[in-house]
This record gives sequence, structure tokens and C-alpha cells, in this order.
Amino acid sequence: MILAIGTIIVMGALAAYANRTVAPGVAKLPMQWSLKGSVNWTAPRTIAFTFIPGLAAIIMAAILLGDQARNADIALMGGVFLACQLLHITLTQRWFNASRR
Repeated sequence: MILAIGTIIVMGALAAYANRTVAPGVAKLPMQWSLKGSVNWTAPRTIAFTFIPGLAAIIMAAILLGDQARNADIALMGGVFLACQLLHITLTQRWFNASRR
């Protein structure tokens, strides 16, 4: 349980940092890209950066409420969600840098 809470705290801090520093001045940020690299849809910046941590919190809570939650399961899920969040932040920053050219 401590591992799940720690992961959510780290993801929340990362989302807050990204909200302040990534793509400043842009109101809507990409949420999905096509295989060709074009943006399929966007979301308001607060939703864009809090979606993955929120989803992670809901899924980890559901896993913890189950009777068979193991630390290895929580660590794996936390790692996957953290990697997804970092990928989204990286792709958003690349999109912003490319759109400024």
C-alpha cells in the first residue's frame, strides 16, 4: 500500500511540474498521436497532465481492494503508469518544440 501511495505522490508531483514547465502558454495539449505523428485529439492542459495519475490511482485502488494484491503487482503497475506519464510528457514537449518552428 505504501508503494502505491508513493507512486501516486511522485506522479502527482511530476504532473504539477509538467503543468508549469511543458508547453507554456498552450491551453490545449495533445492526448493522442497517429502513427504518422499528427495529433488526433487534445484536452485542456490540466486534464492532459492529470489524466494518467488519476487513472493510475483508480486502478491501483482497485487492485489494493482485491484480496490478492502483491507488492510485485503494485510495482509493475506503478512502473507502467510512470513510464506512460513520462512518455506523454516527452511527446508533448516534442510536439510543442516542433510546432514553434
